[in-house]
Amino acid sequence: MRHQVLRRLTVLGLLAGLIVALTAVRAQGQPVFRIGVLDDTLGDIATGASLAVNEINTAGGIQGADGTFFRLELVVQPTDNLATSVANLNQAAIIAALGPESNAAVLDNLPLLQSLNVPVLTPATVDTLLTSDTSGRIFRTRAAEILRGRALADYLINDLQVHRIATVQLGFDIDITAGVIGFSEASRALGVTVQPALIIQNPNDNPTIIAQVIQANPEIVVLYGEPGATGNFYESLRSAGWSGLTAYNDTRAPAFRQAVAAERLANIISTTTWPFTARDAVSSTFRENYIFTFGSVPTPIAAASYDAVYLLAEAIRRPGELQNNLLQLQNVQGVQGILSPAILGRGETSNNVAVVQLNQFGVPQVLARFQGTERIPLDQLVTRATPTPAATPTPQGVVATITRAIQNVRSGPGLSYDVIGQLNQGEQVQIIGANLDFSWLVIQFRGQQGWISRAILEVFGNLNSLPIIQPPPTPTPLPSPTVPPLPDIVIDSAFVTPSPIIPNVPFTVSVTVRNAGGANASQFAVAATFPPNTVYASAFVPGLGAGQSTIVNLVGTLVNTGFYSVAIVADLNNEVQELNETNNTLNFSYTINRPTIRQASQILNPGDTLDLEGNAVQGDVNWDASATALNALFGARIAVLANINLGTIHWDLIDPNIVNLTSIPAANLIPGAVIGIITADGNRGAMRVDSLANNQLALTFIVFQQ
Repeated sequence: MRHQVLRRLTVLGLLAGLIVALTAVRAQGQPVFRIGVLDDTLGDIATGASLAVNEINTAGGIQGADGTFFRLELVVQPTDNLATSVANLNQAAIIAALGPESNAAVLDNLPLLQSLNVPVLTPATVDTLLTSDTSGRIFRTRAAEILRGRALADYLINDLQVHRIATVQLGFDIDITAGVIGFSEASRALGVTVQPALIIQNPNDNPTIIAQVIQANPEIVVLYGEPGATGNFYESLRSAGWSGLTAYNDTRAPAFRQAVAAERLANIISTTTWPFTARDAVSSTFRENYIFTFGSVPTPIAAASYDAVYLLAEAIRRPGELQNNLLQLQNVQGVQGILSPAILGRGETSNNVAVVQLNQFGVPQVLARFQGTERIPLDQLVTRATPTPAATPTPQGVVATITRAIQNVRSGPGLSYDVIGQLNQGEQVQIIGANLDFSWLVIQFRGQQGWISRAILEVFGNLNSLPIIQPPPTPTPLPSPTVPPLPDIVIDSAFVTPSPIIPNVPFTVSVTVRNAGGANASQFAVAATFPPNTVYASAFVPGLGAGQSTIVNLVGTLVNTGFYSVAIVADLNNEVQELNETNNTLNFSYTINRPTIRQASQILNPGDTLDLEGNAVQGDVNWDASATALNALFGARIAVLANINLGTIHWDLIDPNIVNLTSIPAANLIPGAVIGIITADGNRGAMRVDSLANNQLALTFIVFQQ
């Protein structure tokens, strides 16, 4: 008996090994599409994408337009050295890439990502991402930051009837600044001006800002900042007695949770591109499968990456170039909601935003849901049940089980036929026929024949037993509608007065805006945030006729000196439907500096004294009689400034903490060296060593007003 058992186990083991071997051979023989992932192996992008790829491959892969079935593979590369990772992906023959995650990583590496020459789908949400991309290869997988600001403003002002709103901005990161601008502009469009709008430059400012918040007594404080710093500020604000409403968009961040006492998380309002507590059928299935696979709750980025893989799969099924196919997709059901790249702006795939509020356990509860500016009733989140008809233990005939979240039912066997309805994941349907190659199956659907693609189904039964059903005539494509003319807002030029900008003196940037399109433009905003002091300036254009130009003025005051550039953006809030949404930005460079008292050149012989201001009051430096050192006079201070040239010198670079010497040896006075000076009169200036020969010291100098 024991020998019979062992023999039986041996046979079962051999059969199992044979099945594994056959499966491996089949997988090796099936064509593969590779998708690059710029993320850690267990990062949110990688895990969300892995779940989708596993589901697709388990269902048999993707059927291309020519009928070939393809498997998907992920090539995951870390982001600590993007140049190396991108080079590796270029060697891997990928068809698309997912990531990176952060706004800064994408914006700072756009040329590198564009060099992949494939669609790059990123969850970065910064508003300037797609306007910065000139290749058309960058796709955003989550709603832009400005849509989150609009959703929050809409809920606060229209639902809660809040009209006294304060914002607190902690830091000047591009994500933080973009969030504040988007929310403030959306509030203003709804008739509410944010006041006060406070900025914290370092944590030492917290007590002052907290006092200003309490004194202003707004109905809600909207916070924007790095999670740890924001959590510390919020905790201090509550400890100081603030009891009003608070909103913050990154409440799930561990650094925020660590900084805030658990009992103070309740009632914080936030926005997200996907709430993990959503109760619709698609979200529930995704959440359950993700937790079962990875043992953790999925994040909005994981949901967006899961959706991105299914968008790529849908594009692969279509004939033509992948990037163009992505741009033509619409009404694709995703975890985040309906995904429609074809009707959103270039490169946008999702405009889904949810407004949530943390309960007493810090878990987000959905308050409102938006698709763009359209409000979706909350009951749409809970009324979509997932039908799961019970299958008999042994299905009769041929039965198919739906494996995708949503399966389209069409009027014929092909994507050119109309969608007549949908089936949900888990549903089972009786198959009554098929086309000639069994790539499309026929079911009875709402009183008529419906066709479903076999590519993403589980089928039980003998397909050869099915009758072959002739497809209906291919529908005649409708003529392309005539596209009405559209406006096209462009910025032709900009100039600043005074030039250079003087610190602590108001400046005006005059921006020439033109409507290059064929239709009149409605109201839109022109705005920019000017470094280094993050000065936000905006102006509204009430309307602009086709072909017309206007000049708008952006006014502000800056404090620090230097050489800077800024992106001036027209139609900041995307209020105008334009012919071209990629030409609304002008990169404008400007200089901030103190006025010049004097600029000249002079040769010093041994023993000569130089008076930089030229006012004959007193000298500032002396080239000593032995030609061995340049000495400061009458309380002046000097020092060699490293890595500075005279053409880019400005007042702030002449730092008294550095320029604090009384003498510089001749050995350090090499041609090209720049010497900072605080003159005997207390003005800041700089001297360039032009030459030192035959004991003569040739200098070119500039001195600024105090």
